[in-house]
Amino acid sequence: MKLLIWLFLGLFLIIFQTSVFDKLEIFGAKPDLLLILVVYANLDKKIYKGLAVALIGGIFADGFSGTIFGIQLICKQVDALVTQFLSRRLFVNEKFVKVLIIAIVSLVDRVVLYSTSILLNQNMNTLLYMARNTAIIILYNVIVSLILFKVFDCVFVLGDKIYKTCYTIKKKLRI
Repeated sequence: MKLLIWLFLGLFLIIFQTSVFDKLEIFGAKPDLLLILVVYANLDKKIYKGLAVALIGGIFADGFSGTIFGIQLICKQVDALVTQFLSRRLFVNEKFVKVLIIAIVSLVDRVVLYSTSILLNQNMNTLLYMARNTAIIILYNVIVSLILFKVFDCVFVLGDKIYKTCYTIKKKLRI
């Protein structure tokens, strides 16, 4: 059940980011909703779940991005590993620590994105544009993550309730 919730959230966030947040740009920057989901998945220190969410999300993001396939996949895997590293060393139940992790991972994501773009000979004007917006993107990610973390918590609580209800109904129908 939780696997379906993770898949649904990943696909929904990618579609939402490419459709709605294209209209909500601030100085040409928009938040990376998938990065926020990857960080959320990795905060509980279960590396396989976090890397799986990053893998599936990176594939979805590359499919919707229209750029060279694999760039977002690499970025999201690095984001997952950095989040795992930080969450194992910090007390992640504090809101400030979560915000700090989002900011650090957003910065790392941008650095990895710039590096892969340079390695793949992307246009330098694009790199200058991306570098100029890094601080705005980090701030935007932090603000949106405060909202999305609460939404993710509610979605998983609702998913657990639906699963328990379905299990109870299935059990009663067998008897």
